[in-house]
Parts: sequence; structure tokens; C-alpha cells
Amino acid sequence: MLNNYRTAFLRKSNETIQLFRLSSNTLEKSSSNGIKIDIPKYINRSSTDILKAISSTIQRDPTAAHYKYHDDPYLIPVSNFQKRAYALSQESGRKAAHWILNQHPELFNHKVAFPPIEKFYPKVVYDENCDLDENELKIIIEKAIVSDAIAVYNLLKKKNIEISSDTQQSLLELVCFYNNQDNLEEDWIEERWYTQANNNREEYRNTWKSNGFAMTLFSTIKSPNSHHYSIIIQGMAKYNQFEEAYNLYKEANEKGFVLSINAYNSAIKTAIYVKEGADHKWLHIQEILTQMHNSGVSMNLYTLNSILSVLTTMATNSESKKYALKTIAEAKQFDIEPCLASYYYLLQIFCSDKKNKSTILVDILNLIEEKSLSIKDLADINFFTAAMENCRYHLQSIDIALRVHSVLLKKKNYNLIGDSYNESVYYRNFFAILCQNESVEFLMKYYNDLVPHIYIPEPAITELIVKTLNVAAAVELYPKIWSDILMFDQADREPIITELIDGMAQNLFPSFEQSIKEKLGLLSGTIYDAIEERKETDGPVQCWEI
Repeated sequence: MLNNYRTAFLRKSNETIQLFRLSSNTLEKSSSNGIKIDIPKYINRSSTDILKAISSTIQRDPTAAHYKYHDDPYLIPVSNFQKRAYALSQESGRKAAHWILNQHPELFNHKVAFPPIEKFYPKVVYDENCDLDENELKIIIEKAIVSDAIAVYNLLKKKNIEISSDTQQSLLELVCFYNNQDNLEEDWIEERWYTQANNNREEYRNTWKSNGFAMTLFSTIKSPNSHHYSIIIQGMAKYNQFEEAYNLYKEANEKGFVLSINAYNSAIKTAIYVKEGADHKWLHIQEILTQMHNSGVSMNLYTLNSILSVLTTMATNSESKKYALKTIAEAKQFDIEPCLASYYYLLQIFCSDKKNKSTILVDILNLIEEKSLSIKDLADINFFTAAMENCRYHLQSIDIALRVHSVLLKKKNYNLIGDSYNESVYYRNFFAILCQNESVEFLMKYYNDLVPHIYIPEPAITELIVKTLNVAAAVELYPKIWSDILMFDQADREPIITELIDGMAQNLFPSFEQSIKEKLGLLSGTIYDAIEERKETDGPVQCWEI
């Protein structure tokens, strides 16, 4: 058998060589005949590009769970809690393996791979016995390991080893960007997916470490220049220490420094807390823009988004819409095209007034529907959630909601949904508007496609779906919905069960076939048994009216 494989392999290799020789001869003849041959430029490909190309040819199977879950009925999650627990448990096992590797490096002296793969080796522990120099610090900074960089810097200082100003600046950039602490590794994809929502809730909460290493390092720099001020201002503003950031901005201006464009953008954002009232905030923005103009610094996309972000905090002011349009017009003069974050802020500014409906979302969709979208700002991930929420509460339009959903599903746009929380809120609003505006058949089309592997309805949405079935007298769907209610562990929700039972009682018409009546009778018995079983396991509960 092995000889057969070897013979086939050699035959294939010979065929490949012959083809290569033929193509070489063809190229030589073409060159001698004066025919110009255009060789395309080399495109840098990642190791997974071929897999991605193959994957793009296959449509999603709505009956299959995400590939990260084991293809086993007992290990496929059927609730939001299980989705989170199963996904994080796999990474927890990998993290445990990393912990053992770092705690007991003496047990792993064998060579795992050649050439060596750094990830497979224990973490280096730096202490006073290590032979360190500035180059070692540079390597650690390049790897973005904050804790090790701080430790090595302190050891070099103890040994009185001189550190260049460039290295100090690189270290300051690192600790300011990550707020003096190690960032979550890129390998922990699921943890990032489920914890990003917590970071979004801290959007304007001050999390800057005021007495941290970044401030200590900045204070030890003998003559801080514009770069040092720019770095520390950006770090403070990123973690919402706006007052100190604004004070340093004023200090840099007094010294005559021209800051980086990102530092000016951060200074604009400080208006959120350092200024009160819409007029004062707008005046603050104008002063910084004037300073930028006098310093010869042109605005960029992040300048536009910083201004719009401040305007969202004064959206109730009637002038905020005028200021927003003025800012967009100014950006166009610099050939700056708004991104999804810009449109997200515009939705907040123009649609805060519930009395006067704004159709700005329709204008935005007209602009982005045919475009290939990519992330340009961290706030881009908030657009689709905000757009669907706008369709539900502000415009109350199913047609526009379907347009938003169509844009989300185009190409790679789904990557812009953000995190698990954003995805859940998006589909919550989407199903709510489907229940309020469309037929049962249309609703169930999306329900069967998205539930439970993409979205698991919250109890409030499940109740809305049951109400929709009741209005349409879709009694044939009651068994399926009850089965899903049990699967989602929502059988203890009184409003859902009451709504379901009321609907069954109201829609049991005499004209129904005997088979349907029997199915509803069996379903009623199943619901009653489930209630009684829950009474026994969970103790006394409120009486159900059946």
C-alpha cells in the first residue's frame, strides 16, 4: 500500500515538473517574440486565507451550532448561559495548561518544536540575577508585555544602567495605552467576545491609574517634549481621566508645544466632563480646533468622531444638530469620509427627540448599502445595534429594519456586530419589530433561521412571540414554541405561560379538526405536568390560573 502511495506521489511530482518546464519554455518564446508578459504583484497571504476562501463558498447551516461547540446533542448549548459557559470552559482549560507551564517550567525541558515556537515555552521570570540590558527592554516593549516591561525597567534603574530617551518614550506609550496592566491576550477570543460588553458599560467611568507607573515614568523624564505630553494626554483621555488630561493639555500649550493630532482629539473629548452646558462645550471644541489650525495640524476622521461624541452628550440642545452638520461639512473639505462610528453618533444626536421623527437612518443606509464596510473606529461596533434600536423605537418601520439587517449580512459586515451583548440587543430589537409589524409566517422564517444557534430570545421577546401567535391563531405552532420554552429554561416565567394558556383557550375553535384538538389537549397536560414538577422541585410558587 505504501509503495502505491509513493509511486503515485512521484508520478504527480514528475507531472508538476513537466508543467513547470513547459511554462518556462512558453515564457522564453513569448519574450523572444516581443510579447510583454505582465506578472501580477505578490499578494501577502495569511496561513488561513485558503480556508477562508473555501468557507465563503458554503452557506451557514441554520440547524447546526457554531463550530466552536462539540457536535454532540448533550454539548450543544440551548441557552445564553450555556453558550457562555461552554465557550469559556474550553479557553479555561487552555489557560489552566498555560498556568501549569508557567508554574512548573522544570517539568517541560523537552523540545516541543523545531524551530522553537515561543508560545510553547514557559514565561520568563525577570529578577536581579538576570543579565539585562536596554535591548532586552526594547524586545519586551515590542511584544507589548506590560508587567515584564515595568519589571525590567525597574531592574535596569537599580543597576544604574542608562536608558535612552527613545526607549523611555516607547515604554511610556506602552503603559499609557494599556493603563499600566497586561492586556488580555489575543488568543483568548471567547473571553474577549464575552467581556467586551463590560468594557462598553464603563464608557465614561474613570479607570485611569492615577498613581500608576505611567505617571511615575512621566515625572522622571527630565525635559518632557511634545511627544511625551501627547502620549500621556491620550492615555488619560482613553481611560476617562479628563480633568488631568485637560490640565496637561493647557500646560503643553503654555510651553508652546505642538501636540500630535491624536492628542488634540483626546483634548476635544475632555469637554464631556470639564465643561458644563452645550454652549461651553462647543466653545471648548472651537478653541481646540483653532489651536490645531494655528499649529498647522489638520483634522482627521478621529477628530470628526471626537466632536460628534461630545455633541451626543448635549443632544437635547436644539443647536447640537446644527453643530453636527457643520462638523460633517467641515470634514468633507478635508476629504474625510464618515465611518460607522460617525453615523452612530449622528443617530444619537438626531433621534434623541421622540416627538419629531428623523429619517437620517434612511440617508445613512443609502450611503452604505453598496459599500464594503471595515472597522475604522472602536465605536463602529455600536452602529448596527443602534440602527436596529432606532427602527424599533424611533421609526417603528419593519422595512428599514430589514434594510439594516440586509447590510449586516453582506460580505464581512457581520464582524462589525461587536460582541455577545451587542448581538443579543440587536436581535432583541429585530424580533420585537418583527412581532409588531409582520405576519406569523414571516416571523417564523427568521425564527427558524436564527433560533437557537445565533440568538436565544429573552423572556420578554418570547412573550411577544407567543402574543403574535395568539393574535394570528397559529395553534399549530404552540407545540414548537412550548418545546423551545422548555429548552430555553423559561417555563418558570408566569407571563409567558399565562399568555400561552390564554391563547390556547381563546383559539380552540369548534371547527378545528379532531387531531388538532388532541394535540392541544396533550400540550395542556404537558404544561400542567411541568408546572407541578416545578412546584415540587422549587418549593411553593404562585398559583397558576389554567
